[in-house]
Amino acid sequence: MKRAYVLHLVLAAGLMGLPACEESTAPASLVDEALVTADVAQAAGDAIANDVAILIGNEVNAALPAAGINFDLFGVRADSLSTTRTKTCYDAANAVVANCSPATTRRIVFHVSVFGTRSGTNFTAVVHRVRDWTVTRNFDTAVPPAEVSRTHDGVGTSADTTTHTNPTAAITRTHAASSTDSTIAVTFNLPRASNPWPVSGMMVKRLSVHTTFHGPNGTDSRDFQKRVEVDFPADAQGNVVMKINEKTCNLNLVTRAVTDCQ
Repeated sequence: MKRAYVLHLVLAAGLMGLPACEESTAPASLVDEALVTADVAQAAGDAIANDVAILIGNEVNAALPAAGINFDLFGVRADSLSTTRTKTCYDAANAVVANCSPATTRRIVFHVSVFGTRSGTNFTAVVHRVRDWTVTRNFDTAVPPAEVSRTHDGVGTSADTTTHTNPTAAITRTHAASSTDSTIAVTFNLPRASNPWPVSGMMVKRLSVHTTFHGPNGTDSRDFQKRVEVDFPADAQGNVVMKINEKTCNLNLVTRAVTDCQ
């Protein structure tokens, strides 16, 4: 009897284990990573183009010689974003310059906050960004020295929530993204009338993204890590190379469109 009872337990255990060998019947994830990458690329490209516009606005705000600068080249005055700045100016000896006199200012440190909403084709974004940027004026060795370029460096953080819609598929994608943002030696040559775009440097966003897909079949969410990098120079039309993880795209700094991702 004892042997038969043991055999019965072994058979029962084997039968209980059978479903583990079958193909899972759990529903597939609703989250499409390719769509997530495309959405994040679009939102990050829009944010970086806005940062470039604010760098230009910083120069205007500091009353630096700015002949030829078109601050509204990016349509920032029509934006619904609110940008606030504080600044401290320094001379060549690193002493604070009262009233930021352009005659003696050589370096300006900005603290910038950007809040509000952004919208584009099939997306809206709620924006919370903080930046600490420094613009350094570069002079040649002539007598008197002439300013030849301006270099922007800095770091910041972002906490943006972007919602993308796909009317034909009745799917809504929401991406809650936090990021650390770096501006590395982004340089504009002078005169600005003939040099509207950065000629060197890069901008980098390191993003942690919580994505939620809402659709007719339910709701699903996943977390992603994405790295976005824009490399300057830009061409005459404002196109720059943008990388998102292993993909390379084109970002237009005027339209803020991200295209040709491969």
